[in-house]
Order: sequence, then C-alpha cells, then structure tokens
Amino acid sequence: MNSCWCDCFSGAAGTELHSQNYNELVWFQIKVEKIASNLEAVMKKKYDMIPALAKTVKGYSGHEKSTFTEVSQLRSQWGESKTMNEKIRVASKLEGKLAALISINERYLNLKANRSYQSIMKSIYYTEKQLLNERKYYNEVVRRYKLGLRLFHRNLVANMFDFKEKPFFSEQERTQ
Repeated sequence: MNSCWCDCFSGAAGTELHSQNYNELVWFQIKVEKIASNLEAVMKKKYDMIPALAKTVKGYSGHEKSTFTEVSQLRSQWGESKTMNEKIRVASKLEGKLAALISINERYLNLKANRSYQSIMKSIYYTEKQLLNERKYYNEVVRRYKLGLRLFHRNLVANMFDFKEKPFFSEQERTQ
C-alpha cells in the first residue's frame, strides 16, 4: 500500500515538475518573440528613414549611386524577410552599407550644414540608441531561454516538445 502512494506521489510530482518546466519554456519563448517584434519595429523605424537620408545625400553626391542602390535593395530585402534569422542577416549587411552612406557626409561639408540632413541624422542617432537597448534586452532574454533549454529537467521537456533555440543578434554579424 505504501508503495502505491509513493508511486502516485512521485508520478504527480514528476508531472508537476514537467508542467512547470514546460510553462517556463513557453513563457521564455513568447518573451523572445515579443522582444524580437519590438526590435523589428525599431529597426523598421530606422530603416524607414533611409529614403529621406538617401534623397538628401544624393543631392550632394550624385556619383555615389551604387551605395544608394545597395542600401535601397537591402532595405527591401529586410522588409521581405520572413524569419528573425533572415532579418538579422540582412540587417547586418544593411547596417554596414548605411554606415557607408552616413560617412559620405565627411566628404561634403555643405551636407553637414543642411538642416534636413541634421534632422534625419538626429532621428537616426536616437533610434540607434533605442535599437542598441532593444538588442541588448533581446540577447539577454535569448541567453536565458537557451540556458533554460539546456538545464536538466527542462532539457527533457524541451526535447519532448521540440523547443528550438533562437538566434542572438550579435555585434559581430553587424560588422561583417
């Protein structure tokens, strides 16, 4: 009789442990997706400023056409990307080209004095600060989620229910 109660108790405790682990993994998964959505919104805000920036810069440097074309194409690719992995990959390339577009101002002193250019750059600067904070937060939650997928008992539940790792948004990818 005691054996039966022990089996029932351990079975209920095991189910409770699995249930708790499953719920925590689901919570982290949803949290990562929510933060990825926030990150995506800030990136979209920044990338939506590109046409105005390109138009302003183009007036001063018509011969830099290839840079404008590449930035525009990458912006379109980013908008068409379906997964976070794709968005991160394209965003990394776009950030490099955007830096090249912004660096054009060093060659054109009149451009630096242009009010429209100054306004756009100020907006990009503040959006970039916001983006940096979102990336840090996203990476921290992804780190916790990945840790949760690897810790014992959660890893059993993660494998049982096919939880997948989420990508980091790393600085290295941006500079490639």
